[in-house]
Amino acid sequence: MANSFFQFKQFRIEQGNCGMKVTTEGCLFGALDLVPTSFHPQRILDIGTGTGLLALMKAQQTEAKIDGIEIDETAFQQAKVNFENSPWLNRLSAIHVDLLEFKANGLYDQIICNPPFFQDNQLGNNRQKNKAIHNSSLSFDDLATSISRLLNPETGIASALYPEYEMSVFSQKMEERGFYTVADVQIHNQVGKPIFRRVKSFSRIKPEVNTTETIIIKENSGAYTEEFIRLLKDYYLHL
Repeated sequence: MANSFFQFKQFRIEQGNCGMKVTTEGCLFGALDLVPTSFHPQRILDIGTGTGLLALMKAQQTEAKIDGIEIDETAFQQAKVNFENSPWLNRLSAIHVDLLEFKANGLYDQIICNPPFFQDNQLGNNRQKNKAIHNSSLSFDDLATSISRLLNPETGIASALYPEYEMSVFSQKMEERGFYTVADVQIHNQVGKPIFRRVKSFSRIKPEVNTTETIIIKENSGAYTEEFIRLLKDYYLHL
């Protein structure tokens, strides 16, 4: 049974009431360098914040004001508590709203999203968990259109995490809306294993170079790789 909380070095995630718990790939997504070192976002949007994990990791990394929007009432309340108990409560806001109805007070410099992606034929009995992990609650088209609406068109960068096939579909939706891929991170669970998850960053500004990176979470021995430890050592309690 999953713990009701996940303790990080600088904050704690209470997750007992959330359909989507803290995952290794979610933590890795939050730790990745998804924007150029010269880019300092002032406003960040976390779409489908869930427990608030990504928003809290970005609060630790930046000085930005961060909005985490969440359609599920129970998850929203959980994120709100996690934000209020963090060292950055004055820069974090949890908002209970459907993305399609969200009216932002200005555009965002950075948007992050760990969206639901399982197909409907894999539905279980837990309705809250279904909403958190199945793409019937947030389609590729809806996410791409919302990012296009909410992201600063001149400087904004949006990043998402999907499995391999789903990322290919979402990338096409973003390209149809005038976005270019500016970073591509392929995540493998272990050496020699197929791609487990993929993270891509998108911008309306065509990059001179499209950066592609491969990250492996664990060695064949089961130990974390040096790269994973480097990325997560500022967050994981025992690294």
